[in-house]
Amino acid sequence: MKIFISSIIFSLLSIFGLAQTNVSGGIYQNTTWSLSGSPYIVNSSIVVFPGNTLTIEPGVEIQINNQNDINIYIETRGTINCIGTDAQPIKIYALYDTTNVGWQGFICTSSQGGVLNADRFEISNAFTPFAYEAPLNVYNYTNSKFIRCHQAVTLGNTVNLNNCVFYGNQTAVYGWSYFNITNCYFEQNNTAVYAYATAFTMSDSQFIGNGSGVSFASGVFDSMQINNCVFESNLVAINFPNNGKITECEFSDNETGIQAAYGCEIYFCQFTNNNLALDASVLADIHDNQINQNLGGITISNVTSASNSPSIYNNEICGNLNFNVNNNTNMNYSLFSNCFCELDSAQIEAFLIDGYDDITKGLINYQIYDSSCTVLLGNVVKFGAGAGLDESQLVFRFENPVGQNLELFSEQQVEQIVIQHLSGQQYTFKSNTANSFDVSCLPAGFYFLYSADGVLVRQAFMKY
Repeated sequence: MKIFISSIIFSLLSIFGLAQTNVSGGIYQNTTWSLSGSPYIVNSSIVVFPGNTLTIEPGVEIQINNQNDINIYIETRGTINCIGTDAQPIKIYALYDTTNVGWQGFICTSSQGGVLNADRFEISNAFTPFAYEAPLNVYNYTNSKFIRCHQAVTLGNTVNLNNCVFYGNQTAVYGWSYFNITNCYFEQNNTAVYAYATAFTMSDSQFIGNGSGVSFASGVFDSMQINNCVFESNLVAINFPNNGKITECEFSDNETGIQAAYGCEIYFCQFTNNNLALDASVLADIHDNQINQNLGGITISNVTSASNSPSIYNNEICGNLNFNVNNNTNMNYSLFSNCFCELDSAQIEAFLIDGYDDITKGLINYQIYDSSCTVLLGNVVKFGAGAGLDESQLVFRFENPVGQNLELFSEQQVEQIVIQHLSGQQYTFKSNTANSFDVSCLPAGFYFLYSADGVLVRQAFMKY
């Protein structure tokens, strides 16, 4: 009776796939690790010898018995095909202390003919999940997961990552040259992406709770494109972005959203609840962003000449607790066309850190808009034309309507004006004599005196 019951239990275990296969040592003939034999318990290192193939079927689980040895590896001098499916990924993980690195990973010894094909898998606890003696020309990983590895992906030329997950790795993606990352998820990695990039393209990806999100170790040689990504609760979301564009991204609850933006365009992004939203450096082009409710808004730093200064315009920079803009250089900046959501200069001035607060810093010119950021109320000019005047004193008087000449009645000497038609077309005029401008070429109609020596004015008049 006992024998009969034991037979039934054994049959039930087989039926429900609870069998396991112990493996170790050399593989000297073509071998398949089948789903029916899963899980495979790797008790010591395995080597696939030249001329032989190990095929791992979709859905197979490989468990590394690292209780006594954390240096176990699976090496191929022949061929390993480790390719799952979207529905049945291959799962490889350590049996013990699964929160840490517990084995070496797969090794491809190409000098002896080794070939290692891997995709659609979940691999955990490996020092280097897939180590290639000779780096591949292209690494392609789709619907794959890398969990608590030391260095998850190391590339030497091109990597294409699509729908991949990187969780709890020391370094998730590291390497040189061409990076293509789409719809990937990075969480709790010490460093998510560390790139020496020839070109870097990334879209629709999320970075949550990493030490460093994307860090560029050097200048991007070709181009950088980061689009429609989310960065949340990282120490530094993006460090040293350069030679490219960051657009339509969200930055929230990071210690620093973007650090040392250098020669890149950042636009249509949202920054909220970061300790520092954005650090603008040499030749950064910062426009049409919403930078609101952070501890610090924008810092300007590491710029040593006016010709290398960043451009900051058409942004909404409002409600940041410590400062909206901190000028950490000794140069002056005109931040016209940015909205600070306050209605008078005293309120705005309290959240601008410049030479008025610290004589080692340069000054900041700015404009005052209404709370909707659509109606210009005035200008504050601390340097350049109109410096030292209140914004109310920058209203120029002239006869209206205007005939052949526009005469400015002001003690302030103006050398150049810009006039804008209601259609948006602009015309530039230089003075003939003191504060006199020949505008006879303008067709009759309605215009604005748009600016005077670079200071926005926007006073309406009619030309007859």
